[in-house]
Amino acid sequence: MKKHLLTAAAAVLGLAGTAWAGALEEAAKHDPALAAAIKEAKEDGSYGHAYQASKDDVEAAAARLQAEGEIHLRKMGMSPDTARKASWAAQNKPGSACTRYVHQLLADYDSGADRGGYDEDLVVSIEHSGTCERKNLD
Repeated sequence: MKKHLLTAAAAVLGLAGTAWAGALEEAAKHDPALAAAIKEAKEDGSYGHAYQASKDDVEAAAARLQAEGEIHLRKMGMSPDTARKASWAAQNKPGSACTRYVHQLLADYDSGADRGGYDEDLVVSIEHSGTCERKNLD
């Protein structure tokens, strides 16, 4: 029972983060078993640690999002070269006009919005204007 309670307390802290630690300690004032589990967790160093993604995990997630975005842009009619540049800009130049256009296009794609040719015109405009060329991303 004690081990189960400790596991439950650790899971709550791990999933909810340290914001719930205060509420958990408040609840422990009224539950001796929970108080004991928290005390034990503090002693073995497992109390209050939230999950922290590794650098490799973060980079893998960013690469996947970039690849998915490139595929979606290509499905919308963008050339492979421009789609690659636009997807890179969306990840690395968040304040650029290219990024705003890419996010708009991808939001429309994800929601299935039919904007009466607007997205197609925007894709053509991005292709011909050079908005997503690296020299124009500032």
